[in-house]
Amino acid sequence: MNLVFSGRVERGEGMARNLGCPTANIAVEQGAIIPGLGIYVGETELEGARYSSLVCINDGRTGYNLKMEVHLLGIEQDLVGKYLKVTLFKKIRDLIPFPGEEEMGKIVRQDLVNAKAWFEAHPEGAVDENA
Repeated sequence: MNLVFSGRVERGEGMARNLGCPTANIAVEQGAIIPGLGIYVGETELEGARYSSLVCINDGRTGYNLKMEVHLLGIEQDLVGKYLKVTLFKKIRDLIPFPGEEEMGKIVRQDLVNAKAWFEAHPEGAVDENA
């Protein structure tokens, strides 16, 4: 896959932080080609450093506001205003309707476990098409 997106981080609503997975929100440019809505593993470049990441591409609450929410694994800092370059490696699941905060928290925690497991199996960060 290895699709690359970039942009400046905008302030979000804080929903992901409440679910235990703070994210950096990047608006997806109109006309950008995306692989589809869903949850991905990827790599994020921030100020010359690279971080394993869990990425959600969604269309917001209205269905018209395409955005990318990026969680840098192991990083807990305010990234508003920072420029990020995000490379998507592999989709790990489709989006689901919001089942409520408690249930969504469980799903997000499992996504984090799955992302960490993927990176342990792929330390080079490259996609193994046979996975």
